[in-house]
Amino acid sequence: MSVLLKTKLRRKLLTYSFTHPGETYYVRELAKFITEDVGNLSRELRKMEDEGLYNSFWRGKAKFYSLNKSYPLFKELRKIILKTEGAEAK
Repeated sequence: MSVLLKTKLRRKLLTYSFTHPGETYYVRELAKFITEDVGNLSRELRKMEDEGLYNSFWRGKAKFYSLNKSYPLFKELRKIILKTEGAEAK
């Protein structure tokens, strides 16, 4: 689990995503919500997409991301994130 939460950016991203699980985001929009650099966030999202935790799709020239609810550990990871980061489940 420490690998999943190894950076502040990743913790912020996962906390935000798991408290808004049904939403899709453009990278710049998400960077604004979690107050992080667009380039670093984009890189982190690509890594997590490669791991299977995020899905993406293109709309025109914009790439959008959302949590992959089919990820094998989705429910367990959500519980852990919400507990450890102190967020309330929606």
